[in-house]
Amino acid sequence: MQLLLTRIKLNRLRTVCRYSTPSLNDTYEAISVHNPRLNALPHIHPLDPTQEANGPLSGWSFAVKSNIASPLPTTCASSMLSSYTSPFSATAVTKLEHAGARMIGTSNMDEFGMGSLNQSSVHGPAHNLHPENGNVLHSPGGSSGGSAAAVAARMCRVALGSDTGGSVRLPASWCGVVGFKPSYGRVSRYGLVSYASSLDSVGILARSTQDIRHTFNIISAPDPHDMTCMSKSLRSRIDTLCASREWISHNTIASEPLKGVRVGVPSEFWVDELSPSAIDAWKRGAAKLESLGCDVIPVSLPHTPHTLPAYYTLALAEASSNLARFDGIRFGTRHPPTQSTRASLKYAQTRTMGFGDEVKRRILLGTFVMSARAYENYYLPSQRIRRLVQREFNRIFAMPNALCTTNTKTDARNVDKVDAILFPTATDTAPVQGSNNGLSAYVNDVMTVSANMAGIPAISVPFGLCEGMPLGLQIAAQYGDDDLVLRIARHLEPQPA
Repeated sequence: MQLLLTRIKLNRLRTVCRYSTPSLNDTYEAISVHNPRLNALPHIHPLDPTQEANGPLSGWSFAVKSNIASPLPTTCASSMLSSYTSPFSATAVTKLEHAGARMIGTSNMDEFGMGSLNQSSVHGPAHNLHPENGNVLHSPGGSSGGSAAAVAARMCRVALGSDTGGSVRLPASWCGVVGFKPSYGRVSRYGLVSYASSLDSVGILARSTQDIRHTFNIISAPDPHDMTCMSKSLRSRIDTLCASREWISHNTIASEPLKGVRVGVPSEFWVDELSPSAIDAWKRGAAKLESLGCDVIPVSLPHTPHTLPAYYTLALAEASSNLARFDGIRFGTRHPPTQSTRASLKYAQTRTMGFGDEVKRRILLGTFVMSARAYENYYLPSQRIRRLVQREFNRIFAMPNALCTTNTKTDARNVDKVDAILFPTATDTAPVQGSNNGLSAYVNDVMTVSANMAGIPAISVPFGLCEGMPLGLQIAAQYGDDDLVLRIARHLEPQPA
């Protein structure tokens, strides 16, 4: 009888969410049905029917990743911060609330954002909604897996995540939703607990690109609290560069809405780990873009094979520094030693007990990378590779990088340059939770880290199923060209019936 009632609730929720905007009551009903199985929202804000909100997002519900400061506990899915509640909310959270959206909870994640499977959380692993009729629990991806699972299960309309090396886009691909990483600095990082400061971005997950765009328009603004946030003058210069591309028209015919847009297919992303289903989706995606009026041409990014090791070298070095503050004195739950009173042992006990195995592993590797002997052998070469990756993107994109030029006009497009690139978000569909450990867990980021290394915008859109599991395709463009990425994704994503 209980199983029958659950199925009736699920069918009702699907009907309501397909044909109309779900109410907050429907959202909380979805939470009661799905959250016990998915473990996507460890902290839930109780529904207050007397609370009224006005604004462009009035009636919207959103979830916040547990490493973004909000009125609920900001735990980073770690026992180190299990009892921590931030005295302020992140800029992105505040802007959504001021726009009328209602926060419904914090989402599960890999501890401190370190992982791609969402299985290193103090709250326990999060799970994928797909396959909906299956008994085997799959990974939702990481580290923003809880946000993706919550959106997929209609427990919220949109969710905020953080993307350091694909932590928004990989879960979006595996959960069958849209995941957007804006250009570095488009959205304020104020209130985001840093993993790797030069790579972190606040991202958005939703069931449609249209919801992504509405949310992005609200939270994308200069912020005096964040020195890395784009200034008003830089945003203005980027807008001028985008508008000066005469070959891209918004007044296109309905059958070819992307007429004039040139999309590149980078051959270096055809890696050995790429599954046949991902390759098939990639080919079908390129064919669909051609049918929409795009010119699809091959491009080359020669340093892509070196991006993953360089990314982990830089990210872990920054993580080692950023997480030094969690010592039980400045931040973190204190675990005093049982016998010794030496200060170093007080720190050691707190960090040993407070951090999980994956976090401790990455701190140790990052500390080694920054040591005197390893700095010149690993860290500096990785920074050089990062610069080469950025230059390669500048070379293939027709619009110049606003950070590297003072021009306010884009020159006539070279025949070898493109406006965006298309490639898979993940090498395969989501694995069974707990089955993909060891080195293979790090390889999941091979398709996503390039965008973070270059700071460019990238979005993952769902593009079909393989044996009931979703697959996503990724669109990326020049630094600051977020609008074009969203425009292409809008036409590439499956259209509602």
